[in-house]
Amino acid sequence: MDPVHYRVRLAERGGHRFGVAVELPAGVDEVVFPSWSPGSYLMREFARFARGIHAHRGGAPVAVRRLAGNRWAVRGPCTLEYTVYGRDKTVRTAFLDEQLAFFLPSNLLVYAPGQGACTLEVDVPAGHLAVCPLGDATTGPLARFTAPDLDRLMDAPVAIGPFQTAHFRSRGVVHQHFVEPGHNGSLEKMAVDLERVCTTASALFSDEFPYDRYQFITLHLKNGHGGLEHKDSSVLIRPRLGFADAKGWEEFVTLAAHEHFHAWNVKRIHPQELGPTFDYAREHHTRDLWWLEGGTVYYEERIAHRSGCISRDRHLARLADLVHRLRQVPGRRQQSLEDGSFDAWIKLYRASEDLGNSTVSYYLKGAVVVMCLDLELRHRTHGKFGTDEVLRRLWDGWGRRGVGYPTGELERTCRDIAGGGDFGRWFAAHVRGTDEVAIDDALDHAGCDLVAVPGKAGGWLGVELSSANVSSVREDGPCASALAPGDELLAIDGERFEGAALGDRLRELGEGRVIRVTLARDGRLLERAVCLGSNP
Repeated sequence: MDPVHYRVRLAERGGHRFGVAVELPAGVDEVVFPSWSPGSYLMREFARFARGIHAHRGGAPVAVRRLAGNRWAVRGPCTLEYTVYGRDKTVRTAFLDEQLAFFLPSNLLVYAPGQGACTLEVDVPAGHLAVCPLGDATTGPLARFTAPDLDRLMDAPVAIGPFQTAHFRSRGVVHQHFVEPGHNGSLEKMAVDLERVCTTASALFSDEFPYDRYQFITLHLKNGHGGLEHKDSSVLIRPRLGFADAKGWEEFVTLAAHEHFHAWNVKRIHPQELGPTFDYAREHHTRDLWWLEGGTVYYEERIAHRSGCISRDRHLARLADLVHRLRQVPGRRQQSLEDGSFDAWIKLYRASEDLGNSTVSYYLKGAVVVMCLDLELRHRTHGKFGTDEVLRRLWDGWGRRGVGYPTGELERTCRDIAGGGDFGRWFAAHVRGTDEVAIDDALDHAGCDLVAVPGKAGGWLGVELSSANVSSVREDGPCASALAPGDELLAIDGERFEGAALGDRLRELGEGRVIRVTLARDGRLLERAVCLGSNP
């Protein structure tokens, strides 16, 4: 098949609509709109944002017929045109206004099954810079990028805006940082700490990078935090005024460390189910997201500390916080890490009122389990090897060759590193089962203790509130059978409910006190007796 040519126009910036034109070659009889983006495991059905799909050839209309929610019949050669609405500023969705254009190709671009090489042209307004890992950053009026195949195209974010830039070299490799303006951070400090992070990560893999050049793209919101990895780049979102305080800087550095580490773990070290090629119209299930994402959460903390960006005390405190947060999730007793990984497509990214009771995040529990696995391996090898060695062996055996590792390879690698022995029982308890993670045993191997800090004084309801409305109820809390999501709290012991004063009121009432809660449920007034628990 001849190359496919894409042109993205930014003509309707005020209306948040991208204009897309696709030059389809002869032999094409069908196009597909991607339903998901690699690294974000949810069927987002991007076709729902498209409208006005039509085609023409030499000025004459060409028939376009919808076959399914994300598929159309159309015969090439022809030009297919449509618009896509984009006003969701995240790292995984399209966004367009007068100051910024951002999209993943999976957000906007249909593809022909079996297509190979393709070119992408995008408008670049005056004073703006077009950034994409498929080529050099460029000014306008038009930027042109080339991809050798569909998977490389879909893994190439495009950002167009008045970016500030700060570049650095690590081990001779150029790393570029493009930052949306209007923040309160220091570009120079960002470059210094990003260089530390990148250099430290490469030390795990014989001081080598798996790419020839790397791009960080940092966008801002008033409130927001997130990132998405790509093979040679990553996109970060942070609060625009969240760089000046120490906690905010920690969050920026660890986020950058996380997404950059994915250049190895996920983009190149991954199970067979996750690449190197994809079908963008269906889910790609794997049971190893606990290692790919949870392990990367653990390594974002390790790399940030090893690089000198985060102190030893803060590093230990942040690891302890992961444990604390895990112990607040009742769902850890209901769902295993393997099941949580496999079910990501239908559960983790689809928030529900009962999510915390029935599921556990493979990011959170995965990080704690990989920490314990690291310490267990060090214990069994008398300090010689840990999960660093697991990463190196997966890289040398599979990732470096561009091949996904087979099912069971993680456990086999751990067993081999430990010199044999039974790792099946450990994986059965921590990865395939719902046993409590043996955190204290693992920390004991390193001569560390996990010290519990007493909870806040006073009573505890065990609910999440949005103003006076119940948003979720912990099944292990005192309100498990008394309140339900959606209830509106009206009074406690006959006194009108005031959300702002709830903490003081609970401290005053104390643990073990039976209270009368007046509530509205579906328009009816109800009263429930609740015995206050103790704050975990």
